[in-house]
Amino acid sequence: MDFSAAWSEFGDRTNPPILFLHGIRLGRDVWTEHARMLAPRFHVVTVDLPGHGVLEHVPFTQENVSSLLDRVVGDVLQAPPLIVGYSLGGFVTMRFAAGRQERTAGLVLADCTLDFEGWKWWPYGATVTFTEHLPQPLYNALVHATLSLTLPQRWVELVESIPFNRQVFAQTSAIVREQKDALAEIATYRKPVLIVNGEYDFAFRSDERRYLHRLPQARLRLLRGADHVGPLIRAEEFAVIIEEFAQKVFGRASTSSA
Repeated sequence: MDFSAAWSEFGDRTNPPILFLHGIRLGRDVWTEHARMLAPRFHVVTVDLPGHGVLEHVPFTQENVSSLLDRVVGDVLQAPPLIVGYSLGGFVTMRFAAGRQERTAGLVLADCTLDFEGWKWWPYGATVTFTEHLPQPLYNALVHATLSLTLPQRWVELVESIPFNRQVFAQTSAIVREQKDALAEIATYRKPVLIVNGEYDFAFRSDERRYLHRLPQARLRLLRGADHVGPLIRAEEFAVIIEEFAQKVFGRASTSSA
């Protein structure tokens, strides 16, 4: 499968690499502002996951996700990257890192510390079941209303401009239900980990302590006053957090001579 148009690069390829993975119903463009801030010191790559952006028509399967990330990490990046995974991208990050620890330098897990065990599964599963039966106009109206309630207007316009295959909801639902306990997969990971959660992202903070306990090297940063969308709309603050952690992961980052 041809993934060659599925990523964007910022900064010099000789600088330490950072790979950004977005959440569901988003795309690589949500990281452009963050990437430009980090580009003077790092080689930043942003990716469209299957079912999103230019990969709208590619099914969101574990095989396709793994093939995409193997291609990016193996062919585009000059060294194992610090992977920044947000929401769905965080679950993708954990599964990739669990099986390919040597291909990563460290992880930032943003608003994804939730294991879909027991009752925690049902709200997501019920939402997926409900939305997949909605006619397209009603679905579009519901998504627009939801985005408008959670994001500033410029972000609503950005997200709605990103192509998206609504089948991703059902496809990710099946993968998440099978995976359920993401922590069990990532518990043996021993490279640096930073957990970043919005202070008021209560659902994804519910398993925060378990992640910190099972990953003894992990550290926690809270975006004060923020909810689930904090890493997106507070781009400068989030980019600073990423830069500070990346400096620790890579040592003193080089600056491009270009």
